[in-house]
Amino acid sequence: MAKVAYDVAYRDHQYLWAIGSAYDMTGGYVDQDDLKRMLKTPTKTMAAKCLSNQINYWFHSGTEQGGNQQVEGLLETDPMVRAIYERHVETLSDADDD
Repeated sequence: MAKVAYDVAYRDHQYLWAIGSAYDMTGGYVDQDDLKRMLKTPTKTMAAKCLSNQINYWFHSGTEQGGNQQVEGLLETDPMVRAIYERHVETLSDADDD
């Protein structure tokens, strides 16, 4: 995917985490790796990469409360979630709308 600006990545992350945090962020995702990256390279570019990685994980692991089913439903019903997915993960085809 193309680079996403920090402000956009931060806004996208806030939107998704308001819905629900990603499943098992401290175990399955190992967010300590993001901390190491940020301590080594404390820039907005690195912060945007870390946020984008977490967003990608959110889409693939599902939310803590609703799992993958919640994410799948939101991709169908929430235009903002769909736009975030396309910014950070991949473009959805119209065939996915069926």
